[in-house]
Amino acid sequence: MEEEAREVAVIDKDLKKKIKETVNKILKRSSLYQITEVKAREEASSELDLDLSKDPYKLIVREAVERFVEKAVMTIESEVGKHHAQIVQDVEGGSEKSTKKKKNKNKTKKEESAA
Repeated sequence: MEEEAREVAVIDKDLKKKIKETVNKILKRSSLYQITEVKAREEASSELDLDLSKDPYKLIVREAVERFVEKAVMTIESEVGKHHAQIVQDVEGGSEKSTKKKKNKNKTKKEESAA
């Protein structure tokens, strides 16, 4: 039984870096609701004039996409956490604000009457 010789593409650090930068640039300008790994890979292939659908290029693109998505999710979670209290207050406290305003108006009227 003969073993098939498998061709392994050797990628230098500069090319790997350029692929990741290109994928990140594409992801940054794209809607995260619409972009997919395949679309990012196709766009990067076109921009770099290189077939990124084959290994090991495909793996580099996948890693770049996954890293970008992980960072995006962490950023979104952080922002939601920062604004959580305000969101809850807006949702639950919306009627409180108008009640407080009415109470302040009534208080002012009572103070004016007493004077």
